[in-house]
Amino acid sequence: MALSIHSREYDHHTEKVHAAGGPWVRDVMLGLNDGLVASFAVSSGVAGAFPAGNAALMAGLSEMLGGAVAMGLAAFISARSQTEFYSSEIERERDEIQRWPEREREEISTIYREKGFSGQLLENIVAHITADPERWSNVMMREELGFTENSLDSPLRSAIAVGLSYLAGAAVPVWPYIFFAPGRGVIVSAISTVLVLFVVGAVKTIITSRSWWKSGLESMLTGIAAAAVTYGAGRFFATR
Repeated sequence: MALSIHSREYDHHTEKVHAAGGPWVRDVMLGLNDGLVASFAVSSGVAGAFPAGNAALMAGLSEMLGGAVAMGLAAFISARSQTEFYSSEIERERDEIQRWPEREREEISTIYREKGFSGQLLENIVAHITADPERWSNVMMREELGFTENSLDSPLRSAIAVGLSYLAGAAVPVWPYIFFAPGRGVIVSAISTVLVLFVVGAVKTIITSRSWWKSGLESMLTGIAAAAVTYGAGRFFATR
């Protein structure tokens, strides 16, 4: 009975960690955090330099849209580059298996010998892996480069996740300038953004396993520091 309970707890824990740590969640957290900090810094700096008018709103909207497109494209290119690298490397492995099978077989043997296998068991493992060229090349990719086909991100999915989450994060510092005058807007923007940054930092611990309040505080202070610098620079240059 105790073993069954522990087994269920283990299964639940590992499933939760692996599901939460997926690339989709990673991309969303990346986009949200970057959108919040970048938009907060830009809108605060412009609000400091131009305390009247809608300059902060226009700057924030421009940064929000431009940043979302740029981040989405960067995520797409990064994921596609990773896929292309995987394809080129697995083709190289397949070519080497065809041209130098004995050398590649010895590499497999060395890999599993270093894992602690020996004797007949090691020979059986090597024979099983090398009996199928597809399996053979996949094992070489995993053991030599740490790549598996399942670990690759979809370029389109990654671009959409990063771009839309960046857009959502960047909207938080900007919306107060739509409904409030710049002087009050910068205050509402700061309060809203700091609170959301703390929440995003705390939620991020789902995939980092850190202390939620430390992660939230760190995320919040990062945004405050960036906005303080740009706001101070805006106020400084506005008086020149």
